[in-house]
Amino acid sequence: MKKIWLIRHGESVANAGAATDNHVTIPLSENGHKQAREISQSIPWVPDLIITSPFLRTQETAAYTIKLYPDVPVTVWDIQEFTYLAPASCVGTTAAERSERVNAYWQRLDPDYIDGQDAESFAMLLSRARMTIDRLQRLDERFIVMFTHAQFIRAMTLLKDNQEQDVTYLMGRFRALPKYGNCEVVVW
Repeated sequence: MKKIWLIRHGESVANAGAATDNHVTIPLSENGHKQAREISQSIPWVPDLIITSPFLRTQETAAYTIKLYPDVPVTVWDIQEFTYLAPASCVGTTAAERSERVNAYWQRLDPDYIDGQDAESFAMLLSRARMTIDRLQRLDERFIVMFTHAQFIRAMTLLKDNQEQDVTYLMGRFRALPKYGNCEVVVW
């Protein structure tokens, strides 16, 4: 039977409260590096495949596992964080400073709304998650470790239990799902 570990990246400097400029290149904090080392040590056997998102914080988290298993193939997939606020409008801000805009986005409950350039809609996030699930199902590898982001894990989890539901319904349920901690493992 296939087993997939979805691992959220370690604590980033943004998770620790720092202002950031580029959502793609946010690095791990010192604590995040510690978490990444620890999670790499908890993997019970050699993975058949390691997958990461293109974002720096997931690649830094995965680096400890890759170092432990240098012969395991590594690939980068579009399993990055859900970027629903236009990145240019968030430069130099903290999560706390964006909270009002975040709440307004979710209260809008419009799965096709795109906030601006380089942002994606909720429907687009679900499309990426569906493609990832389909792609994972087609793989022959039996133990896959995937380093990704909390909201992407939530999207995959939401689809796993609600494949036939309307996208607006899914958007309404999304924020009620568990909030995964840094380096938390969700077994798929």
